[in-house]
Amino acid sequence: MLVLPAIAAATPRFNNSKCPHYWELQAPRVASSFDFSRDVPGLYYELAFHDWTQRPLCPTPPRCITSLKQVRTHADGVRYVNDTWRLQCFGRAYPQTLLFNQTEARGALRGYVPTTRIPFLPESIAAGLVFPDTIVDFKRGAEGWLLEVQCVEALGGVRFVGINFYSKTKTEAAFQEMHQAALDRGLGFWMDSRPWGLSRVNHTDCPDEPHDVLEA
Repeated sequence: MLVLPAIAAATPRFNNSKCPHYWELQAPRVASSFDFSRDVPGLYYELAFHDWTQRPLCPTPPRCITSLKQVRTHADGVRYVNDTWRLQCFGRAYPQTLLFNQTEARGALRGYVPTTRIPFLPESIAAGLVFPDTIVDFKRGAEGWLLEVQCVEALGGVRFVGINFYSKTKTEAAFQEMHQAALDRGLGFWMDSRPWGLSRVNHTDCPDEPHDVLEA
């Protein structure tokens, strides 16, 4: 009887009319042990997402989504993630370069997209937008994963929430582990929202899906 309230209290609860701060979203192990250079690089398969730039903009369920994350350094010394991201829509692959600058806060990044190459969106639609990207939780190693959240406020309210399940493996066990981590960090409100809650990504029959990590 004493254990259950303690577990419940550990799950954050948010005022969903505003974006949570990164430290409210993050699991304690992110703040204590997340290593940007060690834990970011790799080839990831997106197992699920909550993100209206992927669906419903792709009228069919997006498939074969991957994210190749490489840590690089700008000329001014700021390190960043060069994320070569791609989805398949109507049988065609759409590559996109996403950039995320490292900040002084562990696991808190600043994302931007100089050129948007998502179906039905103008290329410059996000050119002037900088959006917070938070590593909410992670698992290290060959079967590792990153749970990421983006949240943007404008005109007095939340205008965009993105939740990305990036995993180095495509197993159901990896998805279930990440889903529980997301619930534990209070993301159920968005994942359960309608009509575009949490979408699973099909990774079957993906002949052009990359399988090896490329060197920077």
